[in-house]
Amino acid sequence: MEESRVSDYLMIAGAAVLWGSVGVFLRWVGLPGQEHFVVFVRSAVGAAFIAAVIALGGKREQFRPGKHPLLLVGSGVLLTLHWVLFLKALNRLSIGDAEFITYLAPVFVAFLAPLLLKEKLERVTVPALVLALSGMALITLTGREQGAGLLSMGTLFALSAAVSYAFLLLALKKLRESTPTLTVTLYQTVTNAVILLPFCAFRDFPVSGRGWLSLTVLATVHTALAGLVYVYAVRGVKAQHVGIIAYLEPVSAMVFGLLFLKERLGWQDLAGGLCIVAAGVMVLRDTWGGG
Repeated sequence: MEESRVSDYLMIAGAAVLWGSVGVFLRWVGLPGQEHFVVFVRSAVGAAFIAAVIALGGKREQFRPGKHPLLLVGSGVLLTLHWVLFLKALNRLSIGDAEFITYLAPVFVAFLAPLLLKEKLERVTVPALVLALSGMALITLTGREQGAGLLSMGTLFALSAAVSYAFLLLALKKLRESTPTLTVTLYQTVTNAVILLPFCAFRDFPVSGRGWLSLTVLATVHTALAGLVYVYAVRGVKAQHVGIIAYLEPVSAMVFGLLFLKERLGWQDLAGGLCIVAAGVMVLRDTWGGG
């Protein structure tokens, strides 16, 4: 493997591990029930950062929405929904459990693609879906964290985040055919900010000093900088490998939860998470081929 490709893989892995700490910083922000404000700040800062990168990089043509403006805005709506649901799940479940359940999304994509995109249903899809749902059942039915349970709000938020992310991935699959990645990211974050502005403007959010510091880190480091590193590096990494490396996020989330929030997961959480990761890897390997 060439040195440049090694660095690309390391950057993707680093971004995934960093994103696993989102739940920790979210808890330090301290706004349970008002997660939309966190998403708004992240989106506004991220949009400004990406716009600056496009302008300073001399790629002003990427400000144009391209061939699918409605789909582009629609993907932004899906991303808004996903982020709010995901952060609500992180505030109600252990961050490891919330991340693992949300990572059902790639398996849902494999199941939905034949229905929505008329793609062939691969043989591995159904057993992978069964394995992933079994993993979720292990986490939710026997989990010891507050909010655990198949019909708990935390689980429903995480499952809804997974479904919304699956539809988002399907939209991105179409957009990537003709729309530059920076354009997609810019319009998505702008859409996020516009949708959430009416719910955040002229309202008081009780955020402490540590909360503002955490929110600043989420907006600049996790959203803007890590997002840019990911966009830069993803061009040199096989799609299959990107998907598999992404599973470092829920694994690192579990570790961050243990180190900083004292969240101890039981054997059922670990076994359930392993089932979900295994199902995702099965789908990714089958979809994108070996190597």
